[in-house]
Order: sequence, then C-alpha cells, then structure tokens
Amino acid sequence: MIYSYIYSSASDENFNEEQLIKLHEAAAQKNKEFDISGYLTFKNDIFIQYIEGPEKSIKQLIENIKKDKRHHIKHDIVLPIREDRLFGDWSMRYIDYNSLIEIGYHELLETIFFSIDNQIFSDEEVIQKINQMLHQIASTMKE
Repeated sequence: MIYSYIYSSASDENFNEEQLIKLHEAAAQKNKEFDISGYLTFKNDIFIQYIEGPEKSIKQLIENIKKDKRHHIKHDIVLPIREDRLFGDWSMRYIDYNSLIEIGYHELLETIFFSIDNQIFSDEEVIQKINQMLHQIASTMKE
C-alpha cells in the first residue's frame, strides 16, 4: 500500500537557484532513507510537492513539512491509497516549472490549486484531476 500527499505552500524565505538545489538534494537524501519518492516544483515563491511511500514515513514527513518555518502550507490533499508508486525511481526530483509549461501541465496544475480556493470542482474531481496530472508527469518526465 502506497500513501500519497500533495501540497502547495508559500515560501517565507527568498529562495535562489542554489538554495533550491540544496533543498532538493537534502530532500532526496532523506527521502531515500525513508523509502519516499516524489517531486518538487517551485514558481513565484510557491512550492508544489508530491510525496508517496509507506504510511508511517509519509505521516512523519507530513508532520515535518507542516512544522518547517521556511514556508507555510496553502493547500494540501491526502490522496487515496495506491497499489503502486508513480515515481518509484525518484527519491525526490526537482522539476523546473518551465518544464511543466513545455509539456502543458502547468495549466492543469494551476487550475487544480485555483479550484481548491474557489470550489470550482468537488473534492472527488480535484483528486481525479490531480491523479490525471500525476500520471501524465510520471509518464512524460522519465529520467
């Protein structure tokens, strides 16, 4: 059983490219230790991160994420349990937001998180659209 979680957060610090790389490397190292996979993207001081893994590891990481003073959670969704991982080969991959623009997923991502604030979609529709996006990213962004 694979537990998964996606969130958007606003940065409380100004991150430059070097700091993002260090953040990514630290997350990748730690996630590998706890059998967590996923990806992180960043645009205009907003992070979006998806994580998946064993229940205990995911719950602990969610708690740590919520306590991190470098950002504050804007939206978060615990996704339905999965049978398999979507990003099994990525302990934590940083996806440049421009890459999402190039493959057309930025609009879906922004629509999903915009809709949470404005209740454009039901909770079930939001989860369906997030899963659609995750499957598309997983199949397109292979290393």
